[in-house]
Parts: sequence; structure tokens; C-alpha cells
Amino acid sequence: MAAIVKGTAHIYGVAGSVTNATVTAFSRDKTTSNNAQTENATGNVIERRYDDITTDATITLRVRTGYSEPAIGDTLTYDSMKYIVEKVSEKQQQKGFGEFTLSVKTSEGISLA
Repeated sequence: MAAIVKGTAHIYGVAGSVTNATVTAFSRDKTTSNNAQTENATGNVIERRYDDITTDATITLRVRTGYSEPAIGDTLTYDSMKYIVEKVSEKQQQKGFGEFTLSVKTSEGISLA
């Protein structure tokens, strides 16, 4: 049965996918890695510059048969954006599913092939 929506529509669930895994959570933070400011003679800030937008994200996956754990430094594409894998955390539990949490990063100055 299709979902019935009444009122204001919002984005529901997660947008991207990963091969042989189900994405259960995704979070993303954008910051600038290169910040500078200019102050005038009285010490008031008159200019701010923000360069090198860097995106840090966390992807939580419930793994299926055939999932291959990425290595640190691997490139991963999620929701049409390429990231570098910086950290891999694994969680297993009795009467539960195996999960991986990937910490990934990308910066506008790095071209990922």
C-alpha cells in the first residue's frame, strides 16, 4: 500500500544507497577548512573569507551477504557525492544485525576520480 500524506510533505528516509547494504542513517556537516578575516585600524572585522568547503559525513549500514568492507582511503560514492573513507567501525550483537559506520570526508580542492 502506498503511503498516504496529508498536509505539508517532507523528505522521508535516506536518499542514497550502498551496494550489498541498507543505509539506516546518514548525517553530514559542511565547514570551511581555510578561514581568514580582515580587521580595520580600530579592530573591527570588515571582511571574512571562507575557502575549501569540506564535508564530513557518517553513513551507518546494515550489511547484507556479499558486502565488502571498504579500506581506509577508499573512495565511496553516496547520493551522487564522492567521499574518502577515513574511519570504519563495525558493530555485531547477539540477536541483531551486523552494522558498519563509515566516517567519510570530501573537500572541494580534492578531485576524486
